[in-house]
Amino acid sequence: MSHGVPFLRKRPIAIMAGLAFSAFGLGGTLWACADSSCEPGWQMDSRDFDCGGRAAISPGNDTRINLLLLMRSLKPVQDAPANTAIDPYDPQFGRTFFSWSSLRTALWPQPAPAEQSPASAPVCEPSAGGIPAFAAALAAEKSLTQTERTALGALRTQTGCGENQWDDAQIGSKAGRDYLAYLKATDAFYKGDWANARQGFGALTRARSPWIAETAAYMPIRIGLRAAVAKAVDEYGDFAGSDKVDQAAVAEARNAIAAYLKAYPKGRYAASAQGLTRRVAWLSGDMPALVRRYEALLATTPGDAEAAADLAEEIDIKLLEREDAHALITKQDDIPLLLAVADLKRMRQKADDPAALSAADLAAQKGQFAAHADLYALLQATHSYYAGENPKTILAILPDAAQEKRYTPLAFSRQLLRGMALGQSHDVNEAGFWRELLGGASPFYQRPLVEMGLAIRWQRDGRIDQIFAADSPITDTTMRAILLQTVATPAILRTSARDATRPARERDVARFTLLYKDLTRGAFGDFAGDLALVPANADSDAGLWGFSQQDKIPVGLFQKGKWSDGIACPAIAQTAATLARAPRNHRAQLCLGDFYRLNGFDGFDLFGGGTVPLSLGHGPDGFSGRNLTRADIYAAIIADKGAAGDDRAYALYRAVMCYAPSGANGCAPAYTDYKAYEAAQAPKSDRKAWFTELKQRYPDSPWAKALRYYW
Repeated sequence: MSHGVPFLRKRPIAIMAGLAFSAFGLGGTLWACADSSCEPGWQMDSRDFDCGGRAAISPGNDTRINLLLLMRSLKPVQDAPANTAIDPYDPQFGRTFFSWSSLRTALWPQPAPAEQSPASAPVCEPSAGGIPAFAAALAAEKSLTQTERTALGALRTQTGCGENQWDDAQIGSKAGRDYLAYLKATDAFYKGDWANARQGFGALTRARSPWIAETAAYMPIRIGLRAAVAKAVDEYGDFAGSDKVDQAAVAEARNAIAAYLKAYPKGRYAASAQGLTRRVAWLSGDMPALVRRYEALLATTPGDAEAAADLAEEIDIKLLEREDAHALITKQDDIPLLLAVADLKRMRQKADDPAALSAADLAAQKGQFAAHADLYALLQATHSYYAGENPKTILAILPDAAQEKRYTPLAFSRQLLRGMALGQSHDVNEAGFWRELLGGASPFYQRPLVEMGLAIRWQRDGRIDQIFAADSPITDTTMRAILLQTVATPAILRTSARDATRPARERDVARFTLLYKDLTRGAFGDFAGDLALVPANADSDAGLWGFSQQDKIPVGLFQKGKWSDGIACPAIAQTAATLARAPRNHRAQLCLGDFYRLNGFDGFDLFGGGTVPLSLGHGPDGFSGRNLTRADIYAAIIADKGAAGDDRAYALYRAVMCYAPSGANGCAPAYTDYKAYEAAQAPKSDRKAWFTELKQRYPDSPWAKALRYYW
């Protein structure tokens, strides 16, 4: 850890205003029930840190992702998984985006931990990792009796925990006593008893067992490193700062590494000892040495080995998280790989603020990238793109290679950026470029990005029908679900609802969107026919809070939801039919409002396209008319002085209750921003007027008797 930074990067904390909005149902492009501080931007560019990583090396990626993609580009690697599963912990990312942890899991799946038998003895967790090696050494030691092997094996499972009962009497042989002494030294090590650990292992370097002797020569390295940080880690396990490091213990570890490698240059722990030289450099503050070592490892670590992911995490935490990381890297002349990742981080932009890395800074680095011209060209083009320069400059830097059969992450990043530049320049060949690029893009996160580029181009051109055509190359179901909720026309939604070749969830999203917009946009005459598209067994229990992420879509609400609890209302289909004939029928309007209220539509909205022009779902709604809310219904009836007394009383009651108990309007869809939230609020004077009118004009109504406050 570096400067108190935890091992896993924490997501950005939402600003307090954002937390307040979430309580009222702030929506827009956010995913319902998602962490409001972390949502993927469904657009091609990523100018600031985005928790949804992309398969393209870019400023917005987590630096660990960029490091790994770079390593996977330097040398040929094994093919990535044939397809990308949706992360159950981050379903909002679909198959297009990913977190660092989900990328690691996708590339290197971890087996589920084996369940421990209730009859077996619990294993001491601090030292459990060393048990297999110890067991193998015991099995190979021919001079041990079976009784000694059993006793030593049992003692090993508890080494490092509690007060061990060593029971020396069971161990009689010389070899057995060496193993017992090893366990006692190990126990001292895990309990932080450095003096006894040093003494114990020091006495074993000439043990008859080669395994014990070599391990005893290696352990002073770990003792020194553990002792060095013993007082530099706070109660939460975070690094408290280099000034708290015991430098004498660091020197001990450094000397132990040299001694071990001299005695065992090809030993079983040689790779580990070499690796720990990085920790020594870090703890001693020798950052130049650490930077050079990281650069060498980036160039030589195979990108398809899990060690590459471990290295990316280490570099990020130990170096790139530091405020002076870029200065440390640029002080050295030949560190192009680290420099590239650091440059990308400095290209990040907040809103319209300029990036920290200037064009002149980047131009001055050209000589360092002599052996990595493709990488430097990507940096040049990326800087140009996010600086808003003429897209023709980018097209000149990145030649068209859309017809390749396969792409490294670096090559793919170059072509993706070229496609983005074509989009910026409104090039007529953009759609054709994306279609060609699909041919070589890997299904593993690359293809969905290309599909998004093509979908956004067709969306911008008003060619939504091509996205949903039978032969459409836009196959990603998460993207299609976004487009169904935002820009799809009623005809497209009906066709999608019937398309048996598509996943059931996608068809349910089409059905739900169609019926929801029929009601909220006033297309009441279409509702009955569209309701026939809903299967008899459609789900009605899944709820709406996690709509954009949940597996089941409760389209059955329109068939068998709740219709009434205060005033007598028929099924929603009959209410819609009444409104189709008489749109100003107050009782039917109130029943529509009760349908919203009783079935969880308050604070709900479909995915919103947002305000970014080149983002998925941005464009004209496929339905005409504006969204009709419960608050709109009550306001219209209250404004109609000719409304029947019962209807007017109920509208006044419900209008006041929209603000109970928070004082904020809860009878509206999710708010897109603070301005929308403010616009939806009725002044307290209005709420008081509704309350007073209900009490004075309709004192005998059950609603006047039930209402005690206004908020």
